[in-house]
Amino acid sequence: MREQVDVIEVCEECDTVWLEGQSVSMDAYTDLDPYMSGIGKEPLWSNLEPLERGAQR
Repeated sequence: MREQVDVIEVCEECDTVWLEGQSVSMDAYTDLDPYMSGIGKEPLWSNLEPLERGAQR
């Protein structure tokens, strides 16, 4: 079974998360800890897979 994959943007300095399609702004964001907990993962950078900028899934 393949794991669900979400494409998100994460600020490396403050661990702010924006979901794919959201504007990167302070009006619409969540924090990495509750986002990762919500998908059943520990909020560790090792649980994220970086994509090249502009890469499509």
